[in-house]
Amino acid sequence: MEFGCEGGYANKVLTWGKKKGFITEECMEYTGKKAECEVDHLESNQCRIENQIYKVNDFCLSMQAESIKREIFTNGPVIGQMQPYTDFLAYKEGTYHKTQESFKFNGYHLVKIVGWSQSIDGSDEWIVENSWGESWGEKGFVRMMGGRGDSQIDFYSLGVSAMTYTNYDYYSMQNMMSSVNQMDEEAEPEQFYGQETQEE
Repeated sequence: MEFGCEGGYANKVLTWGKKKGFITEECMEYTGKKAECEVDHLESNQCRIENQIYKVNDFCLSMQAESIKREIFTNGPVIGQMQPYTDFLAYKEGTYHKTQESFKFNGYHLVKIVGWSQSIDGSDEWIVENSWGESWGEKGFVRMMGGRGDSQIDFYSLGVSAMTYTNYDYYSMQNMMSSVNQMDEEAEPEQFYGQETQEE
């Protein structure tokens, strides 16, 4: 599923999100350090106890640049997979592309592709949010050159559909609607009395 710096599987993480749902960082702070989860964290975490979780509805695969753009335009940011190189660690600003001196790491790196733009020469630049904090890159973001194939950023991506409200909010709305419907059913129908007219 997810093994920190040792890698993981995005589809398994999203499948977990469909079954168990996700909590916000305020509920369980991201430290960036390897640690063991509590055995009973699903029962002990206060947000999960209060049903403050966001569930994934579904996810789908988008392949090649135009399909990825269409998914972003229609449904918002997507999960991108890229081949990381050593010079990516030192990125500060501008449009990133692999340099000849760099070499690749084993495995892949997942990022969030939030949009795209065109450079002066007409090529695509993907606007990407990394997970390494605001001290890296352009306040946590990078502009990546598309179409080259070395980073593989525009080979394919995962589009995700998730609830925009927590399970608690969802069930609260359902209960409120049920109460309103029940009140309507129990209410007596109003009586309307018409005024009779008499012929002279």
